[in-house]
Amino acid sequence: MKQGNKMSFSRRGFMKASTGLGLALAAPVVLKGNKAFAGETLMVRDMGGTFYEGFKAGFYDSFTEEFGVTIQTSTNEPDPIPQYKMAVDTDTKLFDVALMTPEHVLRLRKFGDQYMLPTEIEVSNPDDFTPNTFQHDFTGVAIYALAMAYRTDTFGENGPKSWADFWDVETFKGRRGLWRSPVTTMEMALLADGVALADLYPLDVDRAFASLDKIKDHIDLWWTSGAQNTQVMQNGEVDLTSAWSTRAQTAISAGAPVSLVWNGGLYNIDGWTIAGNTAKADLSRKFIEWCLDAKRQAAYTDILACGPTNMKAYDYISEEKAAVLPTTPEHISGLALLGADYWADNQDALTERFEQWILG
Repeated sequence: MKQGNKMSFSRRGFMKASTGLGLALAAPVVLKGNKAFAGETLMVRDMGGTFYEGFKAGFYDSFTEEFGVTIQTSTNEPDPIPQYKMAVDTDTKLFDVALMTPEHVLRLRKFGDQYMLPTEIEVSNPDDFTPNTFQHDFTGVAIYALAMAYRTDTFGENGPKSWADFWDVETFKGRRGLWRSPVTTMEMALLADGVALADLYPLDVDRAFASLDKIKDHIDLWWTSGAQNTQVMQNGEVDLTSAWSTRAQTAISAGAPVSLVWNGGLYNIDGWTIAGNTAKADLSRKFIEWCLDAKRQAAYTDILACGPTNMKAYDYISEEKAAVLPTTPEHISGLALLGADYWADNQDALTERFEQWILG
């Protein structure tokens, strides 16, 4: 699957798309000796908030019950790479397993192969998983999207339907928010300027900044974290904003009059990596295998509005719940996969330029 390309997905097509990435996945998952790790502690790093609550319901509690292992969690920084690298460089045991995205993995690999251990995951049902779930040092367990959200108490049934609408400050009057990061924000700027979803990468950087120039004076908030993203949607500080789908659904579940626009969004994969300095590699791999089960992935969707990577999970998810997840066919067809390769190569330089642009 080509990154950044808009695809026409059916559920069957999404399940059958290649998960290869050069990895042979043939043997079944075998979980043996369930009490061999009893009494041990596994340190897991996730995104906190609803990610912690969802994974606790789907993975952590059941793993503890089955294996007698205590799960100790901590929360990633917005950019997890510096702390991840520092932990391995100094042999500081901050975590055994950490939640990352494909572009994080690519950036870490640039520093050497000592930072992440091979996951050595083997499954008998690779066709059940979404594309790009498996890499040799990464195993995806949740899919989220960066899309647009707006307050229905401001716009009613006539809310914005595209990023061009978001940029149309005369027709759609209201307080606006964007993520204070070039990642996805530059893609939104290009989509607003008429670039097709399938043609985003490589980004036309100058065109993106020219488009951002048109909206800059109308951005009331540059949000910086998922928690803030939820808060400003929930309390009405903004009327329309870029939003992580998981954070928007948290606001919606809390009763906020918020609607998501999936058309023209980007999706990405959260997955587990194993710290290169862990002394608990076998336990870490057992935990990652545990998280691939369809029923367990379905369980986290009751709290965390991410799409499962095991599409069989939809057999255990209600139609009502499935309707708010990014991997349903009607939603995924309007989304493009975030360009991990592009951002792994360009994030540092573009972040510096983006910050200078905001402050200029």
